[in-house]
Amino acid sequence: MKRFLEHLIARALTPVLTPRVFIDDYNGITAHLETLALVFAIRKAYGHEIVLDWREFDALRVEETTIGKVRIPAKIGAIRLHQCDEETFQTLDNKNIICRSEDGPPGVLDPIYMEVARKVKIRSDLADQIIKTFDLISGFPVVGLHVRRGDFALEGENNFDPTATMYPAVPLWWYEKVMGALLKKHKDLKFFMSANGDPSSYGGLRRNFDIMTLEIPSPYDWKGPGHWSEVHPVADLFALACCSVILATPVSNFSHWAANVLGRPSVALIPLKGASREQPLTTALSLYGKRLCTWRKVCRGELNEGTSRFDLDQLLCAPVQTDWLQDAKASF
Repeated sequence: MKRFLEHLIARALTPVLTPRVFIDDYNGITAHLETLALVFAIRKAYGHEIVLDWREFDALRVEETTIGKVRIPAKIGAIRLHQCDEETFQTLDNKNIICRSEDGPPGVLDPIYMEVARKVKIRSDLADQIIKTFDLISGFPVVGLHVRRGDFALEGENNFDPTATMYPAVPLWWYEKVMGALLKKHKDLKFFMSANGDPSSYGGLRRNFDIMTLEIPSPYDWKGPGHWSEVHPVADLFALACCSVILATPVSNFSHWAANVLGRPSVALIPLKGASREQPLTTALSLYGKRLCTWRKVCRGELNEGTSRFDLDQLLCAPVQTDWLQDAKASF
C-alpha cells in the first residue's frame, strides 16, 4: 500500500505531456461560466487541456473541453488559482491548475470573452421547451425579472444600497414599482421571472402581477439554501437571456450572463443607490460583451457607465428573441 501511494504521489508531481487546468464544482453555474474565459486564455497561451467537473452537465456542454473529475492525484501539486493578475498568469506554463478565479488580465480575457461564451451549449430538448414556453406569448412585449434570494441578503426594507453587503438583494417594492410603471405604457406587457431561494419570499409578485415561469424542475437539491431554486437554473438562465429588457439583480453573475453575455444584447434595469419606495430610482445598463468585473463595478457605482437616473418612458419593450437558441443547442 505504501509503495502504491508513493507511486501515485510521484505520478501526480511529475509534469505530464499536456498540463491540465480544471474548473471544479465550487459554486453556482454562472460562477463556473465566468471562470471559462481564464482557462481558455491559459490553454491559448500554454496548451493546457481543459477539464470541467460540474454537475450541470446534465443540461449543458462546453465545446473544446473535457468532462472529468478533480480527484486526489490531480490535486496533489496543482496550483489553486483564486486570483490571477498579469504576473501570476506568466507563471502558469506546464503546471496543473485548479481554477476558481472569475477574473484575470484584461489584455488576455477581453479579446476572447464572447468567443468563449459562444462555446456554452444547452441541451437541445431544454432549448425546445424554452421556445415552446415563449411561443405561448408570441408577439407580446416581454420583460424578464431576475429575483435573487438565497445567498443575496436584504439590507433594510426601505432603501436600496448596492454597497451595503457583498451580495445585495433587491427589495420586492422596487420590482413592483417598475413593473407597474412599465404596464402603464405597455398595456399588453408580459413578465417572465427567473428566481431562486424560498418562493414565499417573492410570493407578492405573483399575487399582484401575471408572471410566467418555466416548468422545468431543478434537480439540484444538493446546492443548499444559497443556490436552491424550483426551476432548473441552466434552463432559467437561457430563458432569461431571451428577454431584451431584464429587471436585474445588481452584481449578480446570473443577471450579468443573462443580460450581457448569452443571446442578443439586453437592457438591464437596476435600482440606484438610495432608491426608496417613494423614489424607486432606476437606471438602464447596456453592457453587452463586458466582463463580470465591469458589471459589478458599474452596479456598485465604482464606474460611471450609464448609471444616471433613467426615464422609463424611453424604454422600448419587445417580444423575446429565441432564434439564437438554435445555435446554442447541444445534443447528448
